[in-house]
Amino acid sequence: MTIQKMDSRTTDVVRKLLEKGLPSILEEHGLSFKLGNARYDDDGVKFTGFRISVSGALSESEKALKQELDWRNSYGVKLDSSKIASIQGTDYSLVGFRPRASKKPFIIKKVGTDNEYLIDEKTVERFFAKGEK
Repeated sequence: MTIQKMDSRTTDVVRKLLEKGLPSILEEHGLSFKLGNARYDDDGVKFTGFRISVSGALSESEKALKQELDWRNSYGVKLDSSKIASIQGTDYSLVGFRPRASKKPFIIKKVGTDNEYLIDEKTVERFFAKGEK
């Protein structure tokens, strides 16, 4: 299949091609990749957030969470990233932090799924504070 013009359908095709072919090439060198959102025009596509990492490396949000937890352990309310919190009867774990987000900077993940949600600082302190149950 030769692509003559870029649109939303062909952008999806390009994403699938990259996700199919690139991992085998990168795995040989101990690397992995992640594609972000795509922007396209008639002539091409650009994936924002395209990142190649050492296999097993922390994501940017996981690194930011580690830095935030280290800072909080020194100066603020201590949070426990290993804690599983039950929020409205559903279990969640703390998985990431978005340092530039002012309203909902913390990322939680529903246990047993890949579903991630954003929460505010007050909520994370309520459910993930160290020593709390």
